[in-house]
Amino acid sequence: MIEISVAQTKQDSGEVLEGGAEVVWNGDLKSGAGSLRFQLGAGGVLPLRWPGSPDFGPGATSPEELAAAAHAACFTMTLAHTLARQGHRPSQIVAEAKATFGTAEGVRLIRKSRLNVTVAADGVSEADLGPAAELAGRYCPVSNTLRVAGAQLDVEIRLAV
Repeated sequence: MIEISVAQTKQDSGEVLEGGAEVVWNGDLKSGAGSLRFQLGAGGVLPLRWPGSPDFGPGATSPEELAAAAHAACFTMTLAHTLARQGHRPSQIVAEAKATFGTAEGVRLIRKSRLNVTVAADGVSEADLGPAAELAGRYCPVSNTLRVAGAQLDVEIRLAV
């Protein structure tokens, strides 16, 4: 076993949340193909492809798309909690996400994550959205992970029409 990093645990936190997936990859990067299955089986088996491969397209996913999905899911859930605590019961939050892969200092990584968020919540105003989004961004574990890694995080937030 190779240990890549060691996470520090909070002494006062008894809460541990885990998620998992199984990935099978066959072949090399450019001509290979794989599959992904989430630990709890959500979505069934998903085809996994490298975005530069000839087989990449509709019906397949990539690490960049999965990173975007993780960020959107985490941020919307955290924003819903933030708004509810401020007395604005959310009825729907929609986030479109894009994650951009690139290199920095010779290392391949997620360089940017962009979220376009639309919010429908009881009694919330345009003026409420910025501070709520900022707070959600500070408490979303995926936002924090990306930020610490040096990724640029862009969030555009607006009220539903």
